Parts: sequence; structure tokens; C-alpha cells
Amino acid sequence: MKHKLYIFLSIVFVILIFKLGSWGLTFSSEARYAEIAKEMFVKGDFINPVLLGIKHLHKPPVTYYLTALGYQLFGINEFGARFFMQVALILQLLFVFKITLLLYKKEKIAFAATLIYFSFPIVIIAVRNLTTDAYLTTFILGSIYFWLQYREQSKPYFLYLFYLFLGLIFETKGPVGFIVPLTFIITYKIVHKNKIEISIHQILGFLLFSVVSLSWYLAVIYKNEGLLDYFLNTQIVERISKNKFNREKPIWYYLVLIPLVGLPWVFYLILYFKKNFKIIITKKSTDFILLVTFSILFIILSLSTSKLILYILPLYFILAIFSAKYLSTSSKKGIQNLSILFLILIGLICTSLVIISIIKSDGIEINLSVSLILFTISVIISLLIYKKISPKNYLKPTYLAVIFIGTIIISSNHIFTENELKINSVKPIVNFIKETHKQEHEILVYNYLLPSLSFYLGDNITTINHGKYTTQREVQFETNKLWKKHLINYFDPIDRARLLNFTSKDSIFLIKRKKDILPDTLLTLKNNLKHQKDFGKFEVFY
Repeated sequence: MKHKLYIFLSIVFVILIFKLGSWGLTFSSEARYAEIAKEMFVKGDFINPVLLGIKHLHKPPVTYYLTALGYQLFGINEFGARFFMQVALILQLLFVFKITLLLYKKEKIAFAATLIYFSFPIVIIAVRNLTTDAYLTTFILGSIYFWLQYREQSKPYFLYLFYLFLGLIFETKGPVGFIVPLTFIITYKIVHKNKIEISIHQILGFLLFSVVSLSWYLAVIYKNEGLLDYFLNTQIVERISKNKFNREKPIWYYLVLIPLVGLPWVFYLILYFKKNFKIIITKKSTDFILLVTFSILFIILSLSTSKLILYILPLYFILAIFSAKYLSTSSKKGIQNLSILFLILIGLICTSLVIISIIKSDGIEINLSVSLILFTISVIISLLIYKKISPKNYLKPTYLAVIFIGTIIISSNHIFTENELKINSVKPIVNFIKETHKQEHEILVYNYLLPSLSFYLGDNITTINHGKYTTQREVQFETNKLWKKHLINYFDPIDRARLLNFTSKDSIFLIKRKKDILPDTLLTLKNNLKHQKDFGKFEVFY
């Protein structure tokens, strides 16, 4: 079964990197991480993350470091920014297989869990848009695997790898990342009645963890007075208890979201628990450990004020394992029905692509030839799998699930490339500016933070803060006033007066299209610019 795993991982990696850099950075999170890593890489300051000339100390630096390494290998571009997230997913798949195998000792179930994990849409979403979550989940799964492997073989280097990965968790997203591995380990020890182990390797491992996890924090706190309080209060307490970053969602948010991004496997999870819940609770076996881990993280995330879709990504390896276990006990009819369901889903997505490419629904551009080729290949492979693999083989629907998600990945690559404005990329705007302005010009963006513009055009981007929370930068750690050059506070009379100076320059002025009426000073700036170009969500005046 392991040779099938490595063939699968190789095919997945090729699919993941296919056209990976063909669409522009999307604004918001991806552009922010990519630009911070770029400024870090270009300036060589790997202690203080900087965004548009202002220190951005919200998160520890592992995501920036890996992105910067991508720039070193592939250049400062979209492929370089996204490359190591694809590597992270390959490692996640490997860890899911290894963890399941250690827990249940059955390679076929482990392989099924791996295929199912890959087929979850949320897993793919996490690696197609640069954020911390793919890396965090990789380190979480790695820590669990190495701890289990140490329990299995008692080899010290597995223990050191466990502590190393705990340190990487801390350097990726702080202490919140510990919830999953520590809950799993504590529950495991309680269920199996294991005593707390203290040895020289445990002590040395903890020292390794301390060095890895605290090195950046100590360096950056030393260089920035008041940063420790900022980390503890603003980035931990207020993020959890207050709507600090406009991410407040209702308590039931994840209860609805988990099934939506886990279809159709979530139904099999429900069936598994319906069939085995009493046994799981009374026997307190491996299933019980996973269930407790899932439940505690789910409750904590639901109670937290700050909620984003990818925060629940570390839960899905448990969903994949339970789904594989239920599938392994399914009847021939159940396996056949699930296989037919995936055939229908593959047919629907392929047919929809062809139809949209013909009628160009909602202005979405899809190449008809690409749609027809993808339709043909996906349908032929799916039908071959359906006919050649026995309905008694519970891997059959998992293979079809992989075809389904693979079709989505490849088709989305083409859709993103041909519809960059619709996926919130400013690359078409950048190309227009480069074509119409051969020399450097001052670019002003009204009430919106657009680090992707700086990523493509350089440092001459000025943000006008008129109250939107993302433009209200945290400047308490700046040691000089250089940051004021490219950040204008409209509520400051002196800053507002600066805007009038731009009316006499050959400036470029970007406005995110909305119903808000521009104030007088900005109307004067806009009216003095002779040309206007509409880019859907943005208007460009020049």
C-alpha cells in the first residue's frame, strides 16, 4: 500500500504546482503575507516583519521565512510565494497516513484516510491562498505523528522532532496552536493511564522547544519596547474575547461551516458515530481520544470571538480518519452509492465548466478548449475507476473523490488566470499602470490597504486612511517618522493638506467602488486627474 501512497503523493504534487503562479496575488491575507515576506527578503531584516514601511508584528515569522525562501529559489513572484504551501500539503497527507497507521495498524484504512483528507475542499483552499494555516496544520500533524512514533519505538530522535515541531507551531501562530497536540496527548495519557515521563531526553527536548519557540520572540521584544504587552493583550486576549480584527461570527458559525466544507464525508462521520457512539464512550479507545480532541478544539473555536474558515483546518484529519473507518465497514451497496455520488459530482462540475465557457455566465472567462479537454480526461478516468475497481473495495469512492477535487484544482487554476479581477487580484490594474506610465508615479489608494500594489510596483504606494480599520496602522513601535511619507490620515489637518500637493502632480488615484461620497479634498484630487479607467471593484484616475 505504501508504494501507492508515494505514487499518489507524486501525482498530487504535480497537480498542485501546475500553473501555480499564473494568477495574481489576491488582496487581503495573501497579498499581506507575500508583501511582508518580500520586504523582509529585500531588506534582510528577519527580526521585524514590515508591511508597507510599518512594522507588522501581529504574527511570528515562520510563514514569512518560508515565503522568503520561496523567493530565494524561484524569484519574487506568485509561484515563489505559494510553493512551500504545496510542500506543506504533501507533508500533511504523509502525516495523516502515518498517524492513522500508528493508531489503527491498517494500511488500507490509513490510505483511505489520506485520500479523503485530500478531497476536503478546505484543505485545498488553505494551500491556494497564502496564509499561516497550512503551515500550522502541517506542524500540528507532525508533532502528533512524532509523539506517537516515539511512544511506539522509544527512539529519542522522534522525541526531539516532536519538540521541534511544537516550537515551529509556536513560531507560526503562537500558543493557540498547542491546543490540538496537547489535547490529544493529555487525553491519550489519561485513557492509557500513562505516567508523566521525565528523562534526560525530555529535558533536552524541552530545551530544544524553548530555543526554537522563543528565539524570535525574545529578539523582537528586545528591539521593540512594549511588545510583550502587545502580544499578550492585543494578539491573544483581545483576539479571543473581542472583535479586535472584525472577525466576529455567531457561536454556531463552525457548526454550519464544518459540514459545508466537509461534504459528503461529514454524513459518513455522523453515521459512524450513530453506529458506534456507545462503544466509543464506554471503551474509551483510540476513537475516544480523537473525539475528545475534536470536541475540545471545536468548543474553544466556537466560543472565541475571532473566527475564520481556516481556523478549523486542524480538525479535518480527524474527520478523514473517522470517515475512512466507517467506509471500511460499509456494505457493497453503500460503497457503490457513494461512488455514484462522486461520479455525478464530477459530471456536474465538468459539464458546468463547458456550459459556462460557452455562455460566459456573469462575465466569467473560461477557455472552451481547456474545459472540453478537462471534461474528457476527468470523465474517462472516473468511468475507468468505476468499472475496473470492485464495488466491494472501499477505496473506490476515495479514488473518485480525488478525481473530483483534482478537477476542481486544475479548472480553478484556469479560471483564476483568466478572471483575475473577479478573484480580487489587482494584477490587471498593475499591468495597466505599467503600460500607461513608463516612469515612477505616486500612487494613492483611498481608504483601503493594498499591499499587492506594492508587491508589484515597489514602495511608491500611499494609503489614505479615512476610517477603514485596515488602514489604521499600528505605529507605536516605529522609532522615526518615515512611515508618514506613505500613510495619510485624512482626519489630521496637516495630512489632509498634503493631499492638495498631489493635485499638481501626475498622480494615480485608486478608489474602491462603493456608494460612499468622497470628501471635498479628495474630490478636488480626483477632478484634477484627466483620465479614468474602470476595473470592476476599483476605479483608477490618472
